[in-house]
Amino acid sequence: MKKLKKIFESTLVRIISIVLIAGFALSVFFFFDFYERQINKAKGFYWVNKGDEAFKKSDLHNAINYYEKGIKLHPKHYRAMYNLANIYVVYEDYYKALENYKKALEVKPDYEVARIDYAIILGETFKTDEAIEQYKKVIVNKPKFIKIPFLVDNKKSYIHNTGVAYYNMGRAYRTKSLLAGLDKTKRTEYLEKASESYEEAVDILKSYNSNYNLGLIHQLLKNKNQAGHYYCKAIEKEPMNYEAHFNLAVLLNDMKDYTGAASEFKKAGLLLDSIGDNHKTRYIYDILSEVNQKIAINNDSDYFKKLRAEEEKESVATYKNGKLVFDYDNDKNNEFIKSFSTCAGREIFIGE
Repeated sequence: MKKLKKIFESTLVRIISIVLIAGFALSVFFFFDFYERQINKAKGFYWVNKGDEAFKKSDLHNAINYYEKGIKLHPKHYRAMYNLANIYVVYEDYYKALENYKKALEVKPDYEVARIDYAIILGETFKTDEAIEQYKKVIVNKPKFIKIPFLVDNKKSYIHNTGVAYYNMGRAYRTKSLLAGLDKTKRTEYLEKASESYEEAVDILKSYNSNYNLGLIHQLLKNKNQAGHYYCKAIEKEPMNYEAHFNLAVLLNDMKDYTGAASEFKKAGLLLDSIGDNHKTRYIYDILSEVNQKIAINNDSDYFKKLRAEEEKESVATYKNGKLVFDYDNDKNNEFIKSFSTCAGREIFIGE
């Protein structure tokens, strides 16, 4: 009886094994394409991972080869396509970059970072209208928000991406205003659209660049008070950036506020001097000299007293290798540095 039972169990095991093997063989026969895709997908992940490693090491030539092998085996790996596009941007091969951004978006239409970069390169290749349409897609595409504490919060990334899209759309409309040439109506229309886009960007990003560019657009539109307002806001964000100081100085000079203009021209000149840009520094100081002459003609003695006091503060700064160097450990110097964060005409433009 025991022997019979043993034979039965052994036979049953063999039958089950044969059935399983036969079932697997049939599944391979009928679902061969599925298994092949899964194997290729695994191989694709391997090559993409190799591409990521090469990308991190700035070994861009090998990264391209690895990503292309990975994409060939796994044609829906949108992140590999995105990284490949970014590499082609570095090489300034914009058409291959656009091709890969587009492929990534075909696989994952809500890949907003890729869409923004795609739009930026469209703008670089003078496809400005197409770029604007892509920015609009980013703005209107509201994903389903997911929030897992410390892990995922796509609402924040969506809001940031929206701000970046508005900012770059402002740049695109600014480009269109330049391309409008002598058509004043079109130029003004595009500048106003740029202003609207930058206003949205300022509300979301609250960055130096968004404030500065909105100030620039208002200056081009001859909205002087608004221009001054946003230049001052930009200066609050990044007081040691010369551009906002310079443009504010030009604006104040145009408004005949020569003392304010001189103050901002001087700040811009000192900041350029600190980065060793001698050509631009000389140009600004030439303008400053002309503004000082206007102040002298108006007999503004208070300005020159203030100027001498500022020069005493500046004496703590030193030159090294042809650059002006601010000593941040010096308390007296820090007082001077703080002066860069306050813009001339603030009481008019900001109302404080």
